[in-house]
Amino acid sequence: MSAGQIHDLGYKRYVGSRRARGTRWRVILRHQLATAWRSWWRYKVWLIAALMVTAAGAGMIYLTSGQSFQMFAGMAGQTINIADGTLTFLLPFYWRLGFFVGVLIGTTVVAGDAQSGAFTFYFARSARPRDYVAGKLGGLVILMAALLLVGPLLIALLRLGLASSTDELIATLPIVPKALAISALATLVYAAVPLGFSALIANRRYAMALWGAYYYLLGSMLAVLGLLVMPVLGALDLTTALEAVSLRLFDFRVMGRHIPITPLGPALASIAVHCTAAIAIVAWRVREAQRSGVVGSS
Repeated sequence: MSAGQIHDLGYKRYVGSRRARGTRWRVILRHQLATAWRSWWRYKVWLIAALMVTAAGAGMIYLTSGQSFQMFAGMAGQTINIADGTLTFLLPFYWRLGFFVGVLIGTTVVAGDAQSGAFTFYFARSARPRDYVAGKLGGLVILMAALLLVGPLLIALLRLGLASSTDELIATLPIVPKALAISALATLVYAAVPLGFSALIANRRYAMALWGAYYYLLGSMLAVLGLLVMPVLGALDLTTALEAVSLRLFDFRVMGRHIPITPLGPALASIAVHCTAAIAIVAWRVREAQRSGVVGSS
């Protein structure tokens, strides 16, 4: 008997270009950006709101350039230039926009993929868990940076441009790296922490509700306890922690005589713990999805 033979019935091997494994996270990143940009109400409307806040800040700086007011902290008086205080005043408005984008996009990333079975698609194409985490987190960082970093940077540059003398320009020059530092920190917070909540629950609606409750309900309670009981407790609220860093960074004091200020050390530690824990939770969830019956990859 003749040996069995396998005949080619039309299959043709892939002859296209092949990307290196280290670049696969970029494909996930681009997909994350494209998905967010397609929706008007999930991202574009908040980006327009950020542009409006930036325009309002630019108008305030232009109209009040050279004017100052007296700020009292305890028994000591301190004269503050209104233009120098504009950015510190506007930062919380940017952060609120970051919260809403985190609810609508950040909390739906991992939960949405788990709910729709998209992990099978990713891992069937040999995407590693670290590729997934880097791509999704990188996409959120870019989206949040456009929302939270570009506007404050433009306001800081405008403040420099309106300096009336070389001495004033040199004195206000540090506002640019300070604006970059606090905005980059806020960008990381509002990109990573909602993503961590998305990995906790495999349901988009529940993840959105959990992040909203944690940020507003629990955060507000901790902020009040920080004011009334122990200032360190306020650092557990992300908004209060970012405000503490902002006030120290721009050398501002809280207006009021007996209001305690959240210490800088605990505020930075709280931000670091929140971001680290969120990224670790995402990595753990994706690794578990890879191991639990979804097509594995090396």
